[in-house]
Amino acid sequence: MKNFEDEFNTLIKKEKLNDLSIYFSDYESYEEIPLFSRYKNISFLSELSFNEKNKILIRKGIELIRHVSEVSLSYLKEDETEDYFICLSITDWDFDDYKEINCLSPHIYISRKKEWLLSCLELTQKNSIEENLVKEYLTFLDLNSCDVYVSGKCTNTNRVYILEQPID
Repeated sequence: MKNFEDEFNTLIKKEKLNDLSIYFSDYESYEEIPLFSRYKNISFLSELSFNEKNKILIRKGIELIRHVSEVSLSYLKEDETEDYFICLSITDWDFDDYKEINCLSPHIYISRKKEWLLSCLELTQKNSIEENLVKEYLTFLDLNSCDVYVSGKCTNTNRVYILEQPID
C-alpha cells in the first residue's frame, strides 16, 4: 500500500494542522479538529477502497496525535500535562455520510480538562461493529498499543475514540 507521505504533508499544511498552537489552546471544554475539512482535500486517496482509505487516515491521525503528545511539554506547564487529553475520534458511521466519500472521518479530539471530559464521555468498550472494525484496522497497522472506546452515554455508536493510553 502506497504511503502518500507527500500528499499528507500537503494536507496537513492546507488544513493548518502543522500549527501546533491549535492543539494547546484553552478551549472552553474540548475541540474536535478534522483531519480533512473538504472531501477534495483527500482526493489523492480516491482510487483506494473504503478499508484502505480508513487505514491510511487512521494511521496518519495516530501519527499526528503522537507527535502532538511528544511536543506537549514545550507548550504546557508540567502540571497542565496531567489534565491534557488527546485522542483520535472517528465519525461519519452513517451509511449516507461515508457513501459519498467512501471513508470515515478522523478528528483530533483535544481538551485541557481531561477529568471533566472523561466523566462526561464515560468511555467504555461495547464490542460494537464500529469498535471492532477500528480494532481490525489497528491490528493491521500494528498499532496494538491503542485502545478503542465509545461513549457510554450514547445508545448509538456514532463516534469511536482511539486512545494511545488506557483510561484509568
